Amino acid sequence: MKLLLAMICTVLTTLTAIVFCLAGGANSTPEQIRALKLWMALISLLGTAGVVAGIFLARAGQPGAAAIAAIAPTVVYCIIIAVALLK
Repeated sequence: MKLLLAMICTVLTTLTAIVFCLAGGANSTPEQIRALKLWMALISLLGTAGVVAGIFLARAGQPGAAAIAAIAPTVVYCIIIAVALLK
């Protein structure tokens, strides 16, 4: 159950982070939009990697490690948002 909850949390956090990037590009210059596209691609890859690693580890019989791998992108997103809000 924890594993499934961690994956759902990561997927929803990934979507939220992508929407934040999209919202930040409303009045941006072309260079800033290019940077936001790169951020969105990296966020998507990180979220996908976390969920895939969680599935792989769950199939390998390690549910604890799978839950940690699945929730790790959410922790990274929270740190990025905290640093961005400090500036």
